[in-house]
Order: sequence, then structure tokens, then C-alpha cells
Amino acid sequence: MLPAARWFVVAVVAIACATAPALLRVVPAHDVDVSAAALAKRIHDSAALGWSGEVHALGALELPLTGSTFGGVSRLLGGRTDLRVWWRDPEHWRVDRLRTSGEQDLVRDGTQTMRWTYESSTARFTPYSDVRLPNDSDVVPPVLATRLLSGAKAAELTRLPARRVDGRSAAGLRLVPSDPRTTIARVDVWADENTGLPLRVDVYDEGGRDRPILTTQLFSLDTDRPSGDRTSIQIAGGVRFTRGAALDEAAGANAFAPFELPDEVADLPRRGRPETFRAVGIYGRGPTAMVGIPLRSFVTEALYNQLSSNRSAKVTKQRVSLQVGPLSVLLLVGRDVGLLLTGTVTQATLKQATSDMVRGMVRTR
Repeated sequence: MLPAARWFVVAVVAIACATAPALLRVVPAHDVDVSAAALAKRIHDSAALGWSGEVHALGALELPLTGSTFGGVSRLLGGRTDLRVWWRDPEHWRVDRLRTSGEQDLVRDGTQTMRWTYESSTARFTPYSDVRLPNDSDVVPPVLATRLLSGAKAAELTRLPARRVDGRSAAGLRLVPSDPRTTIARVDVWADENTGLPLRVDVYDEGGRDRPILTTQLFSLDTDRPSGDRTSIQIAGGVRFTRGAALDEAAGANAFAPFELPDEVADLPRRGRPETFRAVGIYGRGPTAMVGIPLRSFVTEALYNQLSSNRSAKVTKQRVSLQVGPLSVLLLVGRDVGLLLTGTVTQATLKQATSDMVRGMVRTR
């Protein structure tokens, strides 16, 4: 072959390799013949799969929360979050949040968690708790989709046309909640047609119309289960580490606060096992969800000051309430302890839940 011909072949191959991913994205998606209920089950079953990839999440809620206790919740729901994820199974995973100044890693290794911060070269170990504030792992599409579809009824589910998500053919599913107490209008999920793994989730409220309040999507997906080395807790030389009793304020309240909350509020049943959920109560199903958290007095005071600074907040000396998109928030101020109630429920539902919770709360010591 002449030199010119060889270079021509090289050029053709290079162009083909460069344009293949772009061409794949414009090829129409293949829609699988599966019912909405069956697709929801495939999504639920995909929780056992291992995978790795990048996640980009974007929230549109402006929460008046800052600081180390609740600032992370504000970032998740009101900003951009870029993650690199290695997911072996629901009990073994690693989520790295990428920042301009470095990264912060959250690792779960069975019953233990580690939060590692690049800039300060520090690691903090705590026991894992199912009762906790939202963190980076909660906006990962498979986790968020499974949570929002939990308890969905067949009549609430419809199929959406298939689309390509990061080059993969993805089957579409829409959840339109029938419960009038929820503030979520709909949830759209696109799942990989081969595995059922959710690749993208869009969450809408009543006021947002066609603009989602939260979008999260997987990129550069690898469906091979990552090795244990990727998700196990390891300490490099020179890293300073500490140990804590609780993952965050909610986990600490659940473990140590001397209270027990009622099994039902505002006709919403309490979720979870009694031995797991003690002083913290999580109620409802799927998009009709609410949590009640007892707070220490100094945490209550700081949160009261932050929430009451919002112009739409309704404020008295004993309570502050506000609505941010679909999120209802109510904080009660007590002499020794406060009570935070929040969730994707209407203000009327939250108000009734507050009354039921205060009336049914039992002091255990």
C-alpha cells in the first residue's frame, strides 16, 4: 500500500472512532415492549446491580440553609453536584464529589462510613445509619428513582417514549402521584433497556410546569461490578482521621434523643423497622414523604435564624414555616429541644402531622 493510501486509511479510522459516540447519540432509541408496571419492577430489581460512572445532578430550589449541619441539603437541592461513583451493592459503595478545589469522598463499607476531604487530608469514620440527612448518594439516579417509585400503584405509572441517555437506549417511565397530599407533580425516569438501571431522573412540582426542580443523570456508565478495592475503606499515609458516634444530626438524634415518635401522623404510616427508626420518624411512601427530627437547642436556634430570614417564612417565637417549591418545612422551638418537620407534602398535611406528632411523642428517659 502506498504511503498516501495508508494515511488515508488511518484518517478514515480516526474519524470513525471520533464520530461513533456522536452518531450513536442521534440514532433513535429502541423502545422495549414492556408495561409500565413491569418496567417499574425491573428498576426496583436493578438495585442489586453493580456499576460505576459519573453523575451530574442539578437542583433548582433555593433553600435558606448554610453551615455544616444543613448546608449540604441546600447544595443538593439548589445547585450543581458532580460525582464519580463506584457501586458494588447498596451496602458497599464510594461516591466522590468533584470540586474546583479538590474532592470529598463518602464511602460506605457495610456498617461503617468514611468521609474524606482532599484539601485538609482528613477522614472521619462513623457508623452507617439508615436515618440521616440527604447526602450525595441520594441524588445518584438508581437510588433516587428507587426511592420515588417505592410503593407506586399501577394506575400511577405510564410509559414514556424511549430516548438515548449518554448514548444508551433507555426506556421511559412516568409516575404521576394520585395522593393529593404530595407536592410532587410527576417523576420521569429513563432506565437502561438491557439492565433496568435508571440512567436519568427528572422531578417536577406543580409550579415548575416543564422545568424540573431536580435532574440527575448518569454518564460514562460501566455495568461491570467494581472491585472491592474501589469501595473498601482504606487510609493512605499522612491522612489524619477521627471517629464519630453519628453520621450527621439526624442520625445522632435517632440514636441518642430521649424520644419516641408516633407510628402514624396525618394518616401517613411510619416507615421502617421500629428498632431502626426510634427518635426520628419517616412517614409516607414514594413522593408523599415526610420526616420528623428532634433537634438539640443550639441546632434549633441556628436553624430558626436561617429559616426566619426567608421573606416568605411565617414566623412566631415558637415556630417558623415556609414552602420552597415542593418542600414544606416547619420548625418548632421548645425549651430544651426543637422539632423539625419537612417533606414533599402540602402545608396542610405538615400542619396536621405536627399536631399529631407533638401529641403522640413519648419521652423515653
